[in-house]
Amino acid sequence: MPRGDRRSLVLWSWVVLALLAAHDVTHVVDDGLDTSPGQLAVVAIPQWLALAGLMTVVIRDVGGHGRTAALLLGISVVVGFAIVHLLPVTPISFWELQPSLVSWVLAWAATAAGVWLAVLARPPLRASVQYS
Repeated sequence: MPRGDRRSLVLWSWVVLALLAAHDVTHVVDDGLDTSPGQLAVVAIPQWLALAGLMTVVIRDVGGHGRTAALLLGISVVVGFAIVHLLPVTPISFWELQPSLVSWVLAWAATAAGVWLAVLARPPLRASVQYS
């Protein structure tokens, strides 16, 4: 992976993680989300262990898989936020709760950053082969 691409992937991976961390904080401080620290820990601890593993691969480009790890990070954030908070399909959907504006903004910002990371990390398009 060219150096500039790797730097962008690492930078945007950090942006995604920062937005996720801020989102996790809103779960405890936003009364409209009604999440206890214990409830947050049950979800956040395994989540952050997985994120640490992915981030290690992104930063070190372990085995040349940094791009794939960044793609997985971006896609998992987008799918996770969509299913858990943004689509009205679960009892903990934001549509069923009363989150503050800050919580809404962080959820959408993390989702947008995840989309952008996935776009940056997507495999390069291959030239199509034309047969005569």
